[in-house]
Amino acid sequence: MSDNKPHSKLFLDSKNLNSSSNLYGHNENFDGKVLILPKHVTKGLVLTIFGSLVISCAIFFIFLESNDIVVVPNLSGFYLEDAIAELQNKELIPYVELKFSSTSLDKGKVIDQNPKSGTVLRLDSKVKLFVSKGAVINKVDNFIGKNVDDVMVNLEANSINNNRMLYHLLKPIEVESMLPKGIIIRQEPSPGTKITSLIDLQFLVSKGQGEVPIKYVKNYVGLYYKDAIISLLNDEIDFDINLSTGSDFGSVVFQSLSPGTKLESVDKLIITINEPRISDAGVFGILTYKLGMYPSSVDMMVKVKSSSGSSSLLYSFKSKGGIVKLPYEALKGSIIELYIYDKLVNQTVIN
Repeated sequence: MSDNKPHSKLFLDSKNLNSSSNLYGHNENFDGKVLILPKHVTKGLVLTIFGSLVISCAIFFIFLESNDIVVVPNLSGFYLEDAIAELQNKELIPYVELKFSSTSLDKGKVIDQNPKSGTVLRLDSKVKLFVSKGAVINKVDNFIGKNVDDVMVNLEANSINNNRMLYHLLKPIEVESMLPKGIIIRQEPSPGTKITSLIDLQFLVSKGQGEVPIKYVKNYVGLYYKDAIISLLNDEIDFDINLSTGSDFGSVVFQSLSPGTKLESVDKLIITINEPRISDAGVFGILTYKLGMYPSSVDMMVKVKSSSGSSSLLYSFKSKGGIVKLPYEALKGSIIELYIYDKLVNQTVIN
């Protein structure tokens, strides 16, 4: 006898599932039937999976806290003996591989490791240390920014160990600088110079920032402009130049600070110069150089090269860089050259 009441079915007919309101497709593997799990079964499966994950995580962290594991230390920069001792303290087994590095100063130090620091290993696991055996040196190293004592000790040690002397170390030159004492500011020859024979190597080294000398403004009015400029450059006074015209050709006719004024580091002296008399073949002007700032005063020269190739010195001075203005007189067609530490850095053609 048929019953008109709907029965609770575990299997539903596929025709009903294919209706426009159903999101599930027909599956021939189930003979036109799709399995619908009861809610309590679905909930049980989810809880089982979640519980398994929690238990797995707990087992993992218990494993991490075990006494049988250790974290690999960072050994980069360690000397080989110290690196081996550190690994032995961690009950890890060191394996050493020697390789060349980019600088001779790394010789005997760990420059890489495998596995990397922070890796979790079991006790008695192997850690490979890559240790520098120096560099294949055919160019001058870059020592700028390093401590001169450390560099000289390393260079002497390397020359003994390699049975080959590359550098003849000259006595370093010390200059006042904002850098810490002993830091190499400049080297000669410059980094990257090809080595073909024994090289004389000299460093310009910071001796720290000494007591800043007190500077006072001199009387520049009435001086010929070149004499005034040379005096200002020698005293390392920051200055600017204005031009005017008048009967006192080439003379300083005004200065912004009175003679005897004590100069502070932020002060800038402005002088006014009457333009000098110049022949038709000559040119008077002001060169403006925008230079980088240096930690200490550097040697600079300005030369004038004539069209015939002869050269004469215009200015020689020390400067920490920044904006430098220099008046000049030169024949048309001449070239004015700026040198820093005897290295040509700028050329200006006079027209």
